[in-house]
Amino acid sequence: MKTKLATLMLSLAIFGSAHADVKTLEQNLKTNYPDLPVKGVYQSPVQGIYEVYTSGRIVYTNQDAKYFFVGNLVDIKQQKNMTEERIAELGKIDVKSLPLNQAIKYVKGKGERTIYVFSDPDCPYCQRLEQNMVGVDNVTVYVFLYPLTSLHPNAEKVSNQIWCSKNPAEAWTNYMLNRKLPTNSKSCSSPIQKNIALGQKLNIDGTPTLFLQDGQRLSGVPSDAKQIEELLQSAK
Repeated sequence: MKTKLATLMLSLAIFGSAHADVKTLEQNLKTNYPDLPVKGVYQSPVQGIYEVYTSGRIVYTNQDAKYFFVGNLVDIKQQKNMTEERIAELGKIDVKSLPLNQAIKYVKGKGERTIYVFSDPDCPYCQRLEQNMVGVDNVTVYVFLYPLTSLHPNAEKVSNQIWCSKNPAEAWTNYMLNRKLPTNSKSCSSPIQKNIALGQKLNIDGTPTLFLQDGQRLSGVPSDAKQIEELLQSAK
């Protein structure tokens, strides 16, 4: 009994110390690097080294944030990229919390699988994604219009035109595949600003950003329809 109690007390002491170290590091980062968008600080698998989660990536630092390490932490014995695994874990979301009324919905086939996409209509990578989606069946796609106006000045205007058209799903597909804007758009209340706020909350700083139905985040464009199929299958 005494051994169990001693072990428990030691565990609590270690946890308390680690928690205090993280809090101290968070304060050091705020003080010394006020412009660094820190989303979280965590103890890494390496003693004395901490993970700093910022803008969808991880950098490593020591207790006083004097040194930063940029790159991948690899477990050689298990042949695992620990950094990639942690980014995937930290980037996951609860897709049930997404406001689907703010998204364009289109269904291919039975639509039994689901994917959520934050997309900019004038982003060439987003256009490539839609081209790849042509070869994917049995999926429901929710597109959150997410214009990055710093890169594409007209993207917000185009997004509003698409949303306010008679058939937003058809208008979206036609614009992304054929670069044709809808001619029947009228002034309406669009969710674009809400989507921008949502994307910022979810730390989305590039398009396209995809979420699978298990909450897994993917940044960038899957190479082809086959890879999209593999991703959809992995999220079941």
